Amino acid sequence: MSGRGAYYKARYGGGGRGGGSTGNHQSFSPQHHDLKRLKFDPGAQNGAALRQMLLERDNRPYPAYRDTEGSWKFDRFRLGVMRIQSDPFAPPTRLKINLSDDQHRWPQHLRASPIRRTALADWLTRRFARLIKLPQTGSSQSGGGGWHSAKGGDFSIDIPGEQVLERSSCRFNDQNGELTLRMSINLPARGRSILGELAAKMLCDQLSNYVDRGLVWVKEIESEAAEWVETVEDQDALRNLVTEAGLTAFIGNGSILPRQSGASALPMPSSTPGLVPFKSPPTLERVFELPNRGKVAGMAIPKGITIIVGGGFHGKSTLLEAISNGPSNHTPTSGLSLVVTPTATIPVSSEDGRVVNSCHISPFIRNLPNGKDTDCFSTSDASGSTSMAASCVEAIELLGGRPGTILLDEDGCAVNFLIRDDKMRLLVQKESEPITPYIFKVQSLCKDHGISTIMVVGGCGDYCHVADCCIMMENYQAFDTTDRAKKVADSFTFEVEKEQENGFQGLRHRKVSTKSLLPRSSPPKITAKTTHCIQHGPEASEPDHQLDLSGLIQLSTTSQTRSIAGFLAHFGAGNQAQSMTLQELMALYERLWQTEDGVERLAEAGRMDPGALARVNSLLVGMAVNRLRTARFEQLSAHTK
Repeated sequence: MSGRGAYYKARYGGGGRGGGSTGNHQSFSPQHHDLKRLKFDPGAQNGAALRQMLLERDNRPYPAYRDTEGSWKFDRFRLGVMRIQSDPFAPPTRLKINLSDDQHRWPQHLRASPIRRTALADWLTRRFARLIKLPQTGSSQSGGGGWHSAKGGDFSIDIPGEQVLERSSCRFNDQNGELTLRMSINLPARGRSILGELAAKMLCDQLSNYVDRGLVWVKEIESEAAEWVETVEDQDALRNLVTEAGLTAFIGNGSILPRQSGASALPMPSSTPGLVPFKSPPTLERVFELPNRGKVAGMAIPKGITIIVGGGFHGKSTLLEAISNGPSNHTPTSGLSLVVTPTATIPVSSEDGRVVNSCHISPFIRNLPNGKDTDCFSTSDASGSTSMAASCVEAIELLGGRPGTILLDEDGCAVNFLIRDDKMRLLVQKESEPITPYIFKVQSLCKDHGISTIMVVGGCGDYCHVADCCIMMENYQAFDTTDRAKKVADSFTFEVEKEQENGFQGLRHRKVSTKSLLPRSSPPKITAKTTHCIQHGPEASEPDHQLDLSGLIQLSTTSQTRSIAGFLAHFGAGNQAQSMTLQELMALYERLWQTEDGVERLAEAGRMDPGALARVNSLLVGMAVNRLRTARFEQLSAHTK
């Protein structure tokens, strides 16, 4: 042996994993990838043994850290040291902390329902994240200095944003009450040598302190946690009440709709000059009784066709953006905790270049000049209008007969899909125009399929003819101008009946090939690159190897995108069925999130950190599959009415 191999063998030895050290603790081979399915061993050694092992490995080669993999018992919790990083510059080591019901001691009433467990876990994650960010004496800084300087020595966790989501980073077991928290640590090193004393201090002292202060119940923090839990529970209850009442949205009085900036989900500060909290018009105001907060009032948008009008910069799109986030719960400080919509709310916009797979777009587009079949339409490069037609039809399919709401903002739509005015109808003969605009189908959508529409309108005044409700935003205040809009519409003629004769007959459901959800590469690579992009193939720079999710504006965090990526990998590789409908696919995703084992399967399939996933509305999973370039669909003979 010569060169680098000889150098490292001479320096570190060839005694196998961990530089030849074995210790008394169980070690794991690389086949135990990530130890994601690690089950805690009742006979696991205690924290004192872990401390001793780390001290003994001080100044040893970095791979000797791998001897600590496995399960360790502490007085207040059990620690799982999972996939050990290969060197100080690799992705951090993963930790899993488990506390029994008796160890964490959180009162049963704060975790008595799924939504309460999710809310309490969210609050604990935020509290724990704040603690580990506090400066600690003796900790090194990751990545600083030269080769021989100390590196690592910091904890991290998947930090929630303004939405309160079910996350894999912190979960309560609904059967035995056990609390599981997943996090990471950059194990400290100097060069590529272990800093055993610092590692022992972090894993045995600091971590125990964080668990005691951040995860264990004490009376002093119960009221703060309870307020958080009750606020989230109220949102969930309000959403159910809004859905049961047949409404499309509810915006509570006092809500803060604008954000700090276009790049921030934080609310505009209350000290901002000119900030106007939301107030409902009297004619649209409705009161609901919530289980904790009591009565709340706000604007109730009825089912049907609602247009939001007003001058530029007066708050139309800001209102619609808040509504689009309504299917998710928000933090008490977000300003949006009283803005809710049913979960079956789908924003639609123009997506030039998106893929369309075997979609029945004939209700909107037919008689193409190239003779292409629009009853079973596919393209790898959709136009703006074609993409919107596909998205609307896909929305009906995803909802599977349930009522729902489509959200449209004129600014982000293909105008020729929204309207065709009298002048253009005279100039371009009907037989030469393949597009039937949305305005001629919007009433049929509502009547035949229970699909309401909320739309921001700035220039498409023809929608006054079909609107059931008109909300005007003026100086960031909402006004009910429905009667005024009807009077304006009555002063103009508008022919819509002939265009609606065919309605939406013949819409077809589809099945997707399970194997087509995997990239055409070996091994398949599916990685969430950003919140709105999944690498779906070996080359990140190749457009065909990217799943573009920019049209899924309800995605708020990369943790959700990882969840989708993991599901694509799991579903494509592990499902025995050759094909499934989108409804079956979404139901499978929901079942995986019902157990800890299911969440671990998502992470394992996608080779991802099992502590960095967040649950998404299953509709978004279906929408992602519809945009997957490798997906292969076939239409079913059965169809909706």
